[in-house]
Amino acid sequence: MVFFPIVPMRYNVNVQIQKIYIGGWFQRTTLHLTEIWHFLKNGTSELDFSTEEINRYRNTLSITSVTRESGPFEYILIKTDLKIQCRLYEDGLIVLEKEFESLEEDFKSIKDYYDEKLSRAISFIFSRGAPVPKELANIKTILPYIVTTQKGKEKEIEEIFSTLHESAYSTLSSKNVQVFRGKEIIVINNLNDENLARDIIETEIFFREFKTQLHRYLAIHRIVWEKIQKIKERGTIRGTDVDALRNELSVYQKTIGLISARIKQMPTYVKTRQKIMEMQKIDESLSPLFQFKFETLLDTHEYIQHLWTMTENYLNSAVQLFTDLQAKSTKNTISSLQLVTTIGVVSGILGYLGKDTLPTFTTMGIFYFVLLLFMTWIINTVISRIYKNKKYSIKGGEIEKNIK
Repeated sequence: MVFFPIVPMRYNVNVQIQKIYIGGWFQRTTLHLTEIWHFLKNGTSELDFSTEEINRYRNTLSITSVTRESGPFEYILIKTDLKIQCRLYEDGLIVLEKEFESLEEDFKSIKDYYDEKLSRAISFIFSRGAPVPKELANIKTILPYIVTTQKGKEKEIEEIFSTLHESAYSTLSSKNVQVFRGKEIIVINNLNDENLARDIIETEIFFREFKTQLHRYLAIHRIVWEKIQKIKERGTIRGTDVDALRNELSVYQKTIGLISARIKQMPTYVKTRQKIMEMQKIDESLSPLFQFKFETLLDTHEYIQHLWTMTENYLNSAVQLFTDLQAKSTKNTISSLQLVTTIGVVSGILGYLGKDTLPTFTTMGIFYFVLLLFMTWIINTVISRIYKNKKYSIKGGEIEKNIK
């Protein structure tokens, strides 16, 4: 959580701060939107949530009205008594906006609403089904605040950044519109058309979140690859470690399966967003300010998808190797136990071949039988442990042969 000191703002009367925006994106469909609609509008769900649970999360949202709106994307519009509005789109984009009152307090209130209320409520609704992989859940994203202003001079915009202990690392201008970018703040100055500003801000958030997800997948690729590489560099492995390592790699397989499905869905959202922006017919002079290069985004996605296919193949070949080692270790143990058992049975049969009467039960005979069972158990345990502690060779070629 980022906290800003409450410092009095001393802006020139010329600058007019209008709205503050933040948002996020995670792949969704119109089916998910319907689930959210029932939850927000009626406080109901088709899943087995209790009424108390639903109301507890819904009541934190301070809702004054909920409507379902049409447009290029269908979305749900939430209005709250905190003067915060939220749009939840069918493709999973979430955008919050707040009318300016006090910049530092607005930043804190809109972020708290997103982190502590809305995100938790949405996570609750989608808590059933496939879990979010821990590699994704543990990665925190800093959400830049987007501020729209009118009639702001460069020094006045700089004061917005400096008040929050930031500085703009990039400034782009075209005609009367300027875009100032910092680590946690983006200021858009003199974009007069509010609807166009909202479309651009939504696309800005979508671009950022799309690229952030690709960065996450690249990071997970490196984690998995390094894990397999470390195992391969051992050269040998004890039979006792085979099962544990195989189970660990199987966990990564589940993560990769979930992420692979996400990656395959992503191009559809890009193409739809691209069509919407083309329909808006944005002035060519504005395009360089926001750098919406959909082709570059799709090229980056294609690269990650190819990389992810390599990761899947690499991991699957490693899992198969450990499955084969596990089978080999088990087979050796069973073969040895079969040999011991056979020798015992044959010895017992040979002992009675020369007798013409059946054996009688005696105390010494029972003791001998129990002692024999105990010795057999010891022998079996020793042989089993020997094979479990036997070292098996891990050949790099066996892992890598399936990805060449």
